[in-house]
Amino acid sequence: LAFPSWQYTKYAALAAPVVNAILYAVTLAYLLTHPAEDAPAIDFSSLDGIVTAFRNPDGVLAGWLHYCVFDPLVGLGEVLDSQQQKVPHIYVVPCLLLTLLFGPVGFLSYLTVRTVTLAMRRGEISN
Repeated sequence: LAFPSWQYTKYAALAAPVVNAILYAVTLAYLLTHPAEDAPAIDFSSLDGIVTAFRNPDGVLAGWLHYCVFDPLVGLGEVLDSQQQKVPHIYVVPCLLLTLLFGPVGFLSYLTVRTVTLAMRRGEISN
């Protein structure tokens, strides 16, 4: 959100996702090699299977870490693309907040802001 032009922003923005990705990999490896005795088999092919996986606190931790890796990376992609496309950062900030809180909704809002900004620049949409 802050310091989008700072030379180390990209690296700082990658730090948390990298740490969380490592924690996720460790958690997933542990879950796969040490399943609870009463744990049902996880079925990723159905919503019921996912719900079952998230009844286990370790499964919730793995899911939360997954979220903590991908949403910041999507936000970083939004910032980098907005800099390349010269979309004003002030327009991107609300999209970043939406991406953090609601994932795909924030990404779609960024794509909308980007499309409108570029169309206005080309004169396809008038102020």
